[in-house]
Amino acid sequence: MPQPVNLNKSRLQEIKVFLNKIGETNESTEYSTDQEYIVQSIIELAKIKGRQAIVDDFDTAYIHHLITIQKWVEELKLIADEAINDLNHQERHSLFEKKIMEMNGYDVEQFIGYLKHDGLLK
Repeated sequence: MPQPVNLNKSRLQEIKVFLNKIGETNESTEYSTDQEYIVQSIIELAKIKGRQAIVDDFDTAYIHHLITIQKWVEELKLIADEAINDLNHQERHSLFEKKIMEMNGYDVEQFIGYLKHDGLLK
């Protein structure tokens, strides 16, 4: 039985690095069995994001997952970026729900950074 996939920010960053490497080397790309967890994470990410055409390609018998990743590498990069943005937005949203008195130093620093980024604070 496959292990559940943890798609946290760290894993999503690993996916991006892996996909960038594949995008650069494409036809000559290889990966080792210790990277299988990244491949499984990519498959899970495609399912979560509802990219049925990609999921169908992963489910096609006799086609190695790497071939599917090579075929869809640009789309998969966009999906990974989208997932990272979703996580960042969730973190930001939860931070803005807190009262300033409930924040620790790190939260306050993040909060101020968001305000500066949005041009609301100089």
